[in-house]
Amino acid sequence: MSEHYPNLINFDEIIDSYSKGEISDNCLIDSVKSYREIQKQKDQLFDALRKGCGLQELLKIAYKFVGNPFTLVDSSYSILASYPTVSDERTLEIKNNRLSIKNVFSNDMKVNKITERIYHSIYPFTSKIEDFPYDWVFESIRINQAVVGYICCRGINKEFSEEDLAFIHDLSKTISVELQKDFSFSNPKGIKYDHFFKELFLKHFDNEENIKNQLRLLGVKPESNYYLLAFDFISSSERVLSPEYYCNQISSILQNSITGTYNGTIITLVPTHTLKPYSEENRERLVTFLQMNNMIATLSFVFTNLMESHTYFDQCQSMLTLFEPSDITDRILLYGDYCFRHISNIIDNPEVLQASIHPALKFIKKYDEENETEYLLTLQTYIQKNRSAPAAAEALHIHKSTFFYRIEKMKNLFGIDITNPDAMFAYEISLKLMRISHHFNH
Repeated sequence: MSEHYPNLINFDEIIDSYSKGEISDNCLIDSVKSYREIQKQKDQLFDALRKGCGLQELLKIAYKFVGNPFTLVDSSYSILASYPTVSDERTLEIKNNRLSIKNVFSNDMKVNKITERIYHSIYPFTSKIEDFPYDWVFESIRINQAVVGYICCRGINKEFSEEDLAFIHDLSKTISVELQKDFSFSNPKGIKYDHFFKELFLKHFDNEENIKNQLRLLGVKPESNYYLLAFDFISSSERVLSPEYYCNQISSILQNSITGTYNGTIITLVPTHTLKPYSEENRERLVTFLQMNNMIATLSFVFTNLMESHTYFDQCQSMLTLFEPSDITDRILLYGDYCFRHISNIIDNPEVLQASIHPALKFIKKYDEENETEYLLTLQTYIQKNRSAPAAAEALHIHKSTFFYRIEKMKNLFGIDITNPDAMFAYEISLKLMRISHHFNH
């Protein structure tokens, strides 16, 4: 520790200096008192740990020694404990019935590289944060090298000393043991959630309304659209905690969702009334959580019928087997980027094939049938004509302005984006799959 805190009291060095006559009696007495005080506080930490006094008591002891308020935060930015109790409206808010760091503040931490330092540093460090006139100290909480949260101490009452930082490091290790000994991240609904996913994916529900009723009983509001996410560790040795911990963390990030396990895989079902599974802010929080725990997530296509959930679960599962760690550029893998590789393995399964079609094209097809429009034909012709608007308009026997009007309508109604090359590729593949699917059905 002395190499990280060069001004920290070293009792052996003090005794050696005194024996050489390099320090006075009074200096020796002061140094011994200071050393004993540090050891006393450490002993209090270990005694509280042994007695199982809990996280709050550990932070209370730390506050008494350091003199500044402490907050313990998990990797989803939810507050686990604090002393004194925190109620800062600038940085905190209630999310999913849990006190959490506000998105704007967690984003500031990311921009200022604080989150990155928490993830990579194994010792406490001080940092300045804009609009706050004092120093902040952060240190990660690790279990088997995995970051499961962090300590935050605000220098409101006094400046931090070398002794404070060394004590915070001991506090971090003590909290790590406490979390492993009596993990307070447990998910009391975990068994119910796991049973729900088992019934859902094994197709034990008679109809969709029964599934929706079950969701309501579990406190989740059904919506018009749904997504599935599956989670895994980049290395099998990275999982250091119980699945309940990770489920609870994910649930605190994704609102109105249900997270459990099925066949050893962590799964989240996200009902949504839009064509997006989460807000951009929640996506950032999820990515940070995945980075801290060295995990990845796979995201299915959007779907509307809960009775088809098992095929979209297969989409998520397929990506977990197809991805290569060296290929990861984002922590959330999208099925649209992997569907063709998946399709090559399941082309003889009509049900899965149908689920692999881009959902926007399904919405367009249904809309055309109900409203006697030709949006799907317009998009198909545009692709067939090498994405040339004039050529597509000519082939459709419509004016160019009519063509662009249809494109704009498709953008507004279904999220179609003809400027995105990856999306266009997915549309083109899906049109081919629709023809293949038509072949299976006839």
